[in-house]
Amino acid sequence: MGTSVINRMPIRDARLVDADRRSTGEQLRPDTVLWRYLDAAKLFDFFENSTLFFCRADHFSDKFEGAFTPSLRTQISDAHARGEIDYDYEQFKRRMRESVFINCWHRNQDDSAAMWALYGKSECAVALTSTVGQLAATVADIAEHKISIARVEYVKHWSDPKLDVSPDYTRIFAYKTKAYEYEKEVRVIIDRTRDAPAPGLRQPGIVVPIDAGRLLRSIVIAPDAPPWFENLVRQSAQRYGIRAPVRRSRLATDPI
Repeated sequence: MGTSVINRMPIRDARLVDADRRSTGEQLRPDTVLWRYLDAAKLFDFFENSTLFFCRADHFSDKFEGAFTPSLRTQISDAHARGEIDYDYEQFKRRMRESVFINCWHRNQDDSAAMWALYGKSECAVALTSTVGQLAATVADIAEHKISIARVEYVKHWSDPKLDVSPDYTRIFAYKTKAYEYEKEVRVIIDRTRDAPAPGLRQPGIVVPIDAGRLLRSIVIAPDAPPWFENLVRQSAQRYGIRAPVRRSRLATDPI
């Protein structure tokens, strides 16, 4: 299949395995900083329930989500023709998209004005920050699911790039089309392709309980948030026993 710059973190230990050994300066490390931008409603739901939402892959708006390339389509179709897999290409693709669940983070040392605009959606918004190491330690407790962490690589699907989907095809969700490159995404991927599908079950996602104290590095308040909202976030964090520091975005700093 060729190699790629996807990183996969085995959840049961803290090692990072690079599919590409080239030094790109972009590899995931345990101290890589991650951001998850939330509006106020999702923040207070997080405080109350300490959960992460994993969206089912076919519920994303990007039509290229989980898209295969022409070469991979041929490979899957040929395997079906030889009787090596039970599904033809369209069935295989649909089952993959219905059986994989994804939680998304933005990889950056600092916060992003574009991410605030796209995912904060209002001045009353926050970003949860974590690190790859903290995130891996947090999701390691989710024993009933097969889970991996991957740095997304951005490709032009229509040009038939060589995608590394070994050892299993769920790695297709660690690729997105070039148009989303600005997102610098890191994904936690739950693979339920081996589970027997429940009749009529079409839930849009999975809500997974987590340890918020283990996950959080900090809570960052949107740069344009009013003072009352900042006070509310600080008071609520204290009330729910959140020990991670709460601070305002540095984008709120007045220029000299």
